[in-house]
Amino acid sequence: MGRIFGGFIVAMFLSIALFGAAELKTIEVDEVKSYFDKKSALFLDARPLKLFQAGTITGSMYMDYKEYDKLKKFLPADKSVKIISFCNGIKCEHSDHLAELLQKDGYKNVVVYKGGYPEWSEKKYPTSGAMKECKDEGAYKPKGDPVVIKGASVHLVDGDEKMIDQFWFSNVVLDNLPKNIALIDIRKPEQFKEGHLKGAINVPFVDGKLDESKLAKDKLNVLYCNTGMQSTEAISAISNKDLGVVYFDANVDCKGTDCKVKPNDLLVF
Repeated sequence: MGRIFGGFIVAMFLSIALFGAAELKTIEVDEVKSYFDKKSALFLDARPLKLFQAGTITGSMYMDYKEYDKLKKFLPADKSVKIISFCNGIKCEHSDHLAELLQKDGYKNVVVYKGGYPEWSEKKYPTSGAMKECKDEGAYKPKGDPVVIKGASVHLVDGDEKMIDQFWFSNVVLDNLPKNIALIDIRKPEQFKEGHLKGAINVPFVDGKLDESKLAKDKLNVLYCNTGMQSTEAISAISNKDLGVVYFDANVDCKGTDCKVKPNDLLVF
């Protein structure tokens, strides 16, 4: 019996050593702000470079987890330093993945701020980045004339033919979706089942690939996810140039088909 128990203990410790046992710790915005004010933590932005450049928590370091091997040389040598990993909101997993990589590299004091940049900026705490486009109060009016893609009349972001004007689209996607638009939810199937935009189909973006055979040939495909981050990546993976495909840069939160849509900021470069 003693040998069996001892063998179990050895196996357990081997499992911990090989796969790691540290559970990710999360942190709320008030505590995050306290660390920020005291300058007592290193803030790491786990989002893609485009979003980091658009706006981030002031003083944060760019650390997209997908580029971790290239960027980790810029991390402090002191493995006990307090590190706060964040990304694009509650459902964004980039900050979790980054925290896991940091822990595997021996950093002992890593926490994840799940509210991330959207919550921080909503509270009007210090941010820095590219200038945002000012919007007048009242009904949003898109710039320029609409364009017609695969029979769908839509507004695009000026200077980006693959990005639908998210402020315009957020006002019509729930109640007045233009004809000839196919909504493509690129999240995991289990996330899609929890809730999605009405009429959307699920075409998961997995390992950097999208099954293009499931996209509409005769409609404009609008890709969306939880926070706009995956959609930004997925649009670059489309190889069939004959398909009409754009992405929707917004936070989408659904329970069933009851959805809240919040567009991310437009940029001025």
